[in-house]
Amino acid sequence: MRFSANSCGRLTMLAAAAVLAVGLAGCSSLFGDGSDEAAGSAFTQALQVAYTDQASQAADLPAEPVESSIFDIFSSSDTTSDLLSQAFTAKAEMAATGAEPEPEAAPNPTASAVRDRLVRALAAGKDQFPDQAARAQVDYDCWILYGTVPGAAAASQACKTSLDSSLIRLETAARPAPPAPAYTPPAPAPAPAPAPAPAPAPDFTVYFDFDSWTLKAEQLKVLDSVIAGARTGGQTNINIVGHTDTSGDADYNQRLSVRRANVVVDALVQMGARRPALHASGVGETDLAVPTEDGVKEARNRRTVITLQP
Repeated sequence: MRFSANSCGRLTMLAAAAVLAVGLAGCSSLFGDGSDEAAGSAFTQALQVAYTDQASQAADLPAEPVESSIFDIFSSSDTTSDLLSQAFTAKAEMAATGAEPEPEAAPNPTASAVRDRLVRALAAGKDQFPDQAARAQVDYDCWILYGTVPGAAAASQACKTSLDSSLIRLETAARPAPPAPAYTPPAPAPAPAPAPAPAPAPDFTVYFDFDSWTLKAEQLKVLDSVIAGARTGGQTNINIVGHTDTSGDADYNQRLSVRRANVVVDALVQMGARRPALHASGVGETDLAVPTEDGVKEARNRRTVITLQP
């Protein structure tokens, strides 16, 4: 594995920041009140734990030599794993002082859009959901920092996959629950009459991209309607069934359908549903909304169906 000068410089400067953070922490102990209580908010404490864990994972990467550059004066390390570990350690030690490390700068428009979402979600949810907020920020920084290392593409993608889930969970948790509709008492009937049979609750369906179990923003709006419908109708159980199209291996599609059901369960729990009331399963490619031959990609079959039940 070889670094470009720009990548090397970025990581070595972050390693230098780690040394500076250690020095600042030492100074604060000289002038503080001697208390052993953790500094900062619940969010910064969660950041410290998550960044420290990420630093340990980075240190376990294969130690590859770093290409020489003018930035080598900032660090005594000569391997990529050392520099990555020190970059995460710098952020962990900053969080330990009670300061909030900024998410990494975005290197391209795609990352910039994700960073903007993250910043908005952090502002809305870091105080109420500190652990989820810290997980999303560290997943983002992991994606960006590993992305500066040509040989760490797989690790960077793993971080991005985790970010896709953790950011949606934070956004969902920070979104206020829809208000319950105001109750209007019925007008008195002139004479008692048999109550009509309740109409069956409608099914709700969320759709997924090909070979994906990631929920998009428009699908979260459907789940908002599920929560509102359950509250309005008084249903106490929610049945969730994942489906796939016929493209790919049947065993793989069965596992994929279960993942699609489970991601809906996680989102509904974050929105306020009780987990014991949720019943998830996957049927793979065996129950198609649009009948097709085997091996056919059909967007309307890539779905999870949610049914409200008494």
